[in-house]
Amino acid sequence: MRVQRLAVAGALMVAGAVGIVAAQERGPERRQGRPDPAAIQAELGLSADQAAQLKKLRDAGRKQAIRQRADLAIARIELQEAMDAPSVDDKLVAARVKAVSDLQAASLQARTSQRLAMRRLLTPEQQEKMKQLMRQGRVERAGARQQRRPGRPGWQGMRPPAGPGGPWSDEIDDLPAPEPER
Repeated sequence: MRVQRLAVAGALMVAGAVGIVAAQERGPERRQGRPDPAAIQAELGLSADQAAQLKKLRDAGRKQAIRQRADLAIARIELQEAMDAPSVDDKLVAARVKAVSDLQAASLQARTSQRLAMRRLLTPEQQEKMKQLMRQGRVERAGARQQRRPGRPGWQGMRPPAGPGGPWSDEIDDLPAPEPER
């Protein structure tokens, strides 16, 4: 038992060390799909005041989004509980559905309001450059997703070996014809 604990502790330490080394090798890069605010500031030519205001909006939006996701998760659990009850109360289920729907609408409204507030801080030229950066980021993320999804079009991973008549086989014409039924 003690040997198993030591083995698990050792494995965790090795995994942690590998993670730390990998993080150090990446340096200041951010998680894939998340732009670096400093790089965006430089790319857009933001003033220090604009950057500070955008950071404040972004931080407030992140906090609000976390609260909204938590509230939505709780509302979904409550809906599921109402659905799983031995005796289903239609009015309660309808109220829970409305609560989930209202929270989803509030989340969309908050994201939209935040985007509009951010746009108001930017000049028209900065807005156009931001649109370009956002489009570029979407394209890059979509490409990264395609490479990670096995079995989907555009997947770059290994395919199973082609067999006679298999989905990647070019030998379909070389197969023997089926024998006629008698």
